[in-house]
Amino acid sequence: MKFVLTLLTAALLSISLTGCLEVEKIIKLKTDGSGTLEEKVVMSKATVAQIGQMAAGFGDPAGGKKGDQPAKGFDLMDEEKLKGAAATMGEGVTFVGARKIDNETGSGFVATYAFTDINRLKLEQNPSDLMPTPGGRKAAPGPGGAKSEPVTFKFTKGAPAELTIKMPTPDLKGAAKKKAGAEAGMDAMAMQMMQQIFKDMKISMAIEVAGAIKQTNAEYTAGSRVTLMEMDFNKLLANPEKFKQLSKENPQTLQEAKALMKGIEGVKVETAPEVKIKFQ
Repeated sequence: MKFVLTLLTAALLSISLTGCLEVEKIIKLKTDGSGTLEEKVVMSKATVAQIGQMAAGFGDPAGGKKGDQPAKGFDLMDEEKLKGAAATMGEGVTFVGARKIDNETGSGFVATYAFTDINRLKLEQNPSDLMPTPGGRKAAPGPGGAKSEPVTFKFTKGAPAELTIKMPTPDLKGAAKKKAGAEAGMDAMAMQMMQQIFKDMKISMAIEVAGAIKQTNAEYTAGSRVTLMEMDFNKLLANPEKFKQLSKENPQTLQEAKALMKGIEGVKVETAPEVKIKFQ
């Protein structure tokens, strides 16, 4: 599909998880620049069971043989992997702990990290690095093999304190080089695959500041919370014809693409290259 889908997938998703119900990242920032990052991942129990079966086929990473059931059973919350992820988030980031989630909706975990200086924090938009994979295999790359483009931050203490969030931007011009015929042929297939893979998926990324927001250029705010991204795929894909129609438009700038996304229910996306928040 064209630019709207490119913007959604290349800039925001880069996700190789199938059957994931919910991915949520929340930064809680204090006035001194320190804070915590909470990452929540919940998957359907059916998907967790499938991954467990695949893990059994590859052999227990803890030492079991191929074809045997894992000795300790498959656990979606890989605490060692979560601990290791802290090193990729920037200097001064430490793993605080994780707790399991198991309810009627699905299974998963909430991992909490602490950072001493948000200026050093690098927030990946791709949650797949936190996920255990059958047999210890490396997770598949995101759509188009896109390179890592983390969200970064610039913080200045004061009264009010000021935070600038630098958002990665999609390559709209690069997407324009695709041949129209090839794109048209992929539309129906891409939509069909998205409806199957992303059913019930919800993705969100937000930042909560300690105190009151005094000034911001962010579009989606509620109290002390700024939503950088929120996508409900059931709503997003509920009207395929409207989605296809919007995707056939030809925006050449982020502003044009953002205007198009306003017409898609279930999507909140902050496309400003820099989001500024003053709070105290």
